[in-house]
Amino acid sequence: MTPDTSKLDTLVGPRRRAEPVVHDGRDVVRLKALVNSAAVNSSPTLTSPRFVKNAKARKSRGYRRIDWLNVGAAAIAIVVAVGTATFTGVQMASASPTAGAVQILTSDEAALAGAEQGVMASIERLDETIQKGITEAAALRKTLVSLQETDEQPGTADSDSLNAAIAAVDVYEKSLSEIVLPAAPKPYVRGDVDKNSLQSVGDAIDRVQESSEVVDSGAEEVRTARASVDGLGTTFTTALATFASSFAAHAQAEVENYPVAEQEFRDAVAAAAAVVGSAQLNTSAGQNALAAYRDAVIALHDDDYRARVEEEAARDNQQNNNWTPPATEEPVDPGATEPPVEQPPVEDAPPADDEPLL
Repeated sequence: MTPDTSKLDTLVGPRRRAEPVVHDGRDVVRLKALVNSAAVNSSPTLTSPRFVKNAKARKSRGYRRIDWLNVGAAAIAIVVAVGTATFTGVQMASASPTAGAVQILTSDEAALAGAEQGVMASIERLDETIQKGITEAAALRKTLVSLQETDEQPGTADSDSLNAAIAAVDVYEKSLSEIVLPAAPKPYVRGDVDKNSLQSVGDAIDRVQESSEVVDSGAEEVRTARASVDGLGTTFTTALATFASSFAAHAQAEVENYPVAEQEFRDAVAAAAAVVGSAQLNTSAGQNALAAYRDAVIALHDDDYRARVEEEAARDNQQNNNWTPPATEEPVDPGATEPPVEQPPVEDAPPADDEPLL
């Protein structure tokens, strides 16, 4: 029996005919329009087919695929995080009441051990600095003394500046030797601790704190001693720099006072003075520069003396070549001289008589 559809159509209206299959893709088109509209405009979007049909067409930005790999990774991460939180909560619920205190104790002990090692290393470095300063000062003093005037050599530095430098070395060396290093802190030992007793663990934490205060006090003493050593070093290097700056004027005076020496010796003195002026005298390189200047000045003096002796000899030789001895009479042998002969006195002749008569 075929139902009478005319009455049903009268009550609910005529039946809607099924749309052809070719129009099944309209839902996809509407979905794409909604997605593109949401990307451009964040305001609510009407989803009624009537409004979608009459809405102004928007420029499509292309089909955007959903990255299901990222979505899956995010879902797994959420599950893992929830599981971890649940597991942690179960652990905390089942842990011993003293577990947190033991963890604090272990952390404090590790920090204390690091602080102890730091203080010990600082004390060792400070001791090395002091010993190095004393050794360098002793070596420098020996070099400075070699610049003084002696019976065998002339002075090879400004005497006032040299004496001030030697005094600065003595003060520096003495001050370093008087510095007292802080005592190394006694290493911390935990001792017996009942990890199931909150009181025992708490007492151990208190002992760690007390040891930490001792270590902190030792570190402060090391810093104070380090500051003293650094201050002494600054004063000492300043005095040495002042002494080094005096060599330029001293070299100029040496060159002017010994002009007879060859030019190469005068140039060597000037060059050695320039090296000393830019050197750190408390180092081995600086001490070598001082020794080189000393040798250059001594060589200048020796060559000047040599040149003066040669000039004096040349003048004497010239005078000898130009000298003519004065003329002298022929000497007479005193032994060959005869005594004078005395002549008898001459008597007057008698007057002549008349001639006799024949």
